[in-house]
Amino acid sequence: SKILLLILRFLTISVIFLAIGELTLEHIKILVNESRTAILVDNSKSVDMYKENVVSALEKIFNNLKSKNVNYDVFVFNNKIYEFHPDSLDDLKFNGYSTDISQALNKILKEKEVKNYQNIILVTDGIYNLGEKPTYTVEKLGIPIFSIGVGDPSPKNDISVDNIISNDLIYAQNQATIRVNIKSSGFEGKTTSISLFEDNNLLEKKLITLGSDFQEIEFTYTPETEGERKLNLKITPLEKEFTVKNNSASKYVKVLSNKIRVLTIAGKPSSDLSFINQAIKTNTDFRLETLIERSPNEFYPLFSKISFIDSADVIFLIGFPTQQNSESLIRKILNRIEKDNIPLFILLNPDVDFNRLNAFKSYLPFDWRSAYGTATQVLIDVNEEKSKSEILSIDRINSLEIWNSFPPIFRVDREFIAKPESEILAYYRLQNNRINQPLILSRNLNRHRSIAFLGFNIWRLKLLTGQKEVYENYFDRLINNIIKWLTTQEITQRFSVNLQKKIYDINEKVTFIAQFYDEANNPINDAEIFLNVSSPDKKLTTQFKPLGNGIYSVELSNLEEGDYEFNANVHYASKKFQNKGKFTISESELEFRDLTLKEDLLIQMSLATNGSYFHLENADNFIDNINKNLKSVKKEQEITSVFYAWNSFYVLIALITFLSIEWYLRKKWGLL
Repeated sequence: SKILLLILRFLTISVIFLAIGELTLEHIKILVNESRTAILVDNSKSVDMYKENVVSALEKIFNNLKSKNVNYDVFVFNNKIYEFHPDSLDDLKFNGYSTDISQALNKILKEKEVKNYQNIILVTDGIYNLGEKPTYTVEKLGIPIFSIGVGDPSPKNDISVDNIISNDLIYAQNQATIRVNIKSSGFEGKTTSISLFEDNNLLEKKLITLGSDFQEIEFTYTPETEGERKLNLKITPLEKEFTVKNNSASKYVKVLSNKIRVLTIAGKPSSDLSFINQAIKTNTDFRLETLIERSPNEFYPLFSKISFIDSADVIFLIGFPTQQNSESLIRKILNRIEKDNIPLFILLNPDVDFNRLNAFKSYLPFDWRSAYGTATQVLIDVNEEKSKSEILSIDRINSLEIWNSFPPIFRVDREFIAKPESEILAYYRLQNNRINQPLILSRNLNRHRSIAFLGFNIWRLKLLTGQKEVYENYFDRLINNIIKWLTTQEITQRFSVNLQKKIYDINEKVTFIAQFYDEANNPINDAEIFLNVSSPDKKLTTQFKPLGNGIYSVELSNLEEGDYEFNANVHYASKKFQNKGKFTISESELEFRDLTLKEDLLIQMSLATNGSYFHLENADNFIDNINKNLKSVKKEQEITSVFYAWNSFYVLIALITFLSIEWYLRKKWGLL
């Protein structure tokens, strides 16, 4: 027993000594890497018509390589590249909607040293519509490429829409130019027609005489209303065209309103309303409508367009609401503000019913207490800093002097209190004494903007200016500044949904990415976000999956061809957020825009790498003697492993084990 204990103690001390002495053991192992061949197969739609011949050739290649014990890996590629099992040839669908040859070659370049790739067999038609030109990547490879060309190198009798060129953002009721690049071959001098559609509605049809290659056609497009629009260009097919799948192409554009829609709502006709409306009309970028309710649910004939509430971009309340205004009108305005966060300007006069105004309280920059009179004449008091603000800056040089030179206006006799998040732009003066109560305020909270003018008869700012006729324009500038500040969009949205693109191939997955943030722009990770997708024939609902950091995603696949609309919505903290959009599922135009075998490109790639080019129909000799053509170079790889005793987990385990066994034996034998 003593001998065993001595041995354990010796082992323990030895382990401690090795660790303290920083023992290092180095082991070098030589591995021999056999050469491998990478086989890259084009799996895109442009190869589909030659599917049987390609599969037959691949089967021969695999069998010959196996019989000669040649190591190889198979990859298929279209817009992406992935490894493929050679026994699964029946799974080749040739349905890729785009082709990136350069990406496939880069995959081999990255793994060349580790896997010792010495050859590449590239089976493709050489047509690439994604990524850079493959010859740039070929220069870096340093290994031979044996290209097998698929298809016909002679030009086809064909017409295709090659590209649509236009701005992504277009303004309603403004002319925009849509340019269409057409490629044709075999129909020189022939006449056909090309049509422009907006959301499947024919806008214009043009007769064109085809040339021998590319030509550009121009359309003038004038959208009527704002929103997202799908533009589709279609060429009428001619007899003996190789394919008609490339005779059309689509693009989505966003149509913006060319005017900011301003709605002024007044308790009754007044000079303030008239002068504010005139100031708004001086800017051609604004579209103005006015509502005045004469009695409950009955409006003045010229001011009765109540439907404008639903489309207004900004609302002005001029002495509104009064006791005579209907609850239904107040509720309709309030619902619109609540639903779409519509910015608000309010001007107070003695006609305002503060009990009814209370309905808008959460959207106003001020609070109030009981009245102590009717109205008082006051002077506007603006300090130098505020005179330079975006709202009050009405002169490039000296806004301060102008503001403090304006004639008096009137103020409602109440105590008004600025809300904590509001900014006081102006106070008021009685004679020469400033009164520390707000007269003009602004607020930007929860992405809702509002401005309040707690006074009336502001039309006097334009007329009562003594001999200074130049002042007449300053009132108009003030109203313009107010509208522009109110309608300025926030840089970020609390809830947004994005698609990678608008037009998807029928084989593609459609991925939606949503982002959701709270009022302080902190990500929200526990929201339940639902997605509704609909077409004329189909509706489906699904839920986004949270990815963390306020990001959510959902994927849809196996959607049928057609135009779709989506609506993503979420209820959170008693509020509803939503995001809408459109997308299209179609058979990809990319793979059918050019169906000519790029033989020159494949020959160039093979010659640059000391490889060879073969057409698929003439590749039997290469395939039958494939092992003689392939380069075979073994590479030795030196692998060095280093053992550090002081930093080893195994040394620690050994030390604990030896000490534990010694303690157990001493306790068992009564030697403790």
